[in-house]
Amino acid sequence: MKKLLLFAIAFCFIGGTVFSQISFGPKAGFNLSKYAQNYKDSDNEDYLKFRLGPSVGAVMDMPLNDFISFQPSVMFSVKGTAHNLTKMSDNHPNHTYDGYDRVSVMYFEIPVNFAGKMELGPGTAQVFIGPYFAMAFSGRNNYDYTVTKLDGTKETVKGDENVKFRGKVSEEDQDVEGVAFYQKPLDMGFDFGIGYQWNQLLFNFGYAMGLTNLQSDYEGVDFDPSDYKYSNRTIFFNVAWLFGGE
Repeated sequence: MKKLLLFAIAFCFIGGTVFSQISFGPKAGFNLSKYAQNYKDSDNEDYLKFRLGPSVGAVMDMPLNDFISFQPSVMFSVKGTAHNLTKMSDNHPNHTYDGYDRVSVMYFEIPVNFAGKMELGPGTAQVFIGPYFAMAFSGRNNYDYTVTKLDGTKETVKGDENVKFRGKVSEEDQDVEGVAFYQKPLDMGFDFGIGYQWNQLLFNFGYAMGLTNLQSDYEGVDFDPSDYKYSNRTIFFNVAWLFGGE
């Protein structure tokens, strides 16, 4: 009984020391994201560019020692891509495209990072790396552009369609109207970057590389998703306001 009591006291002391060092708080910023394509036939790849989207959530910083911290986050992030209509015009001399064509996908995302830290100036610099896990729950494809032909005739293309999430698309779902395209809902990858903490403010700048092929499979169709691979690429910047910790 005495040993058990001593163990409980030691556990409470150590646990209290660890938890007293933990800080947490809200985090917000923005993403620059696009799809990275790796098609079997590269001639079928679209002309894409980065698009801007917000991210908001919370982060925890738990020091493991004087130099390394465990930094998981819970985020709502908007990713996706945009079509590069200028490049489309350059590569289709008989047409010019003017306007926009954007894909927005909302994710519930959990980055699980480890950060190496060192004192620098009035604050602390850090380098972080770790995996992330994300689940898409909403998506839209908004487009509004004008196609001008060599003879001067113009055609306006405009729409607002859903992006739906399926690992495998049934034959019935393939005929649903108002769906721009399907993609897999689960995305996994890793991110890395640099940061700086000054007082309670933590600034992070990094890059996230998706490792999941987001291309859905289709029932009843001679189609191989591995021939049309695409995945997320994201440049991100965010600021956190941390509470707690010593």
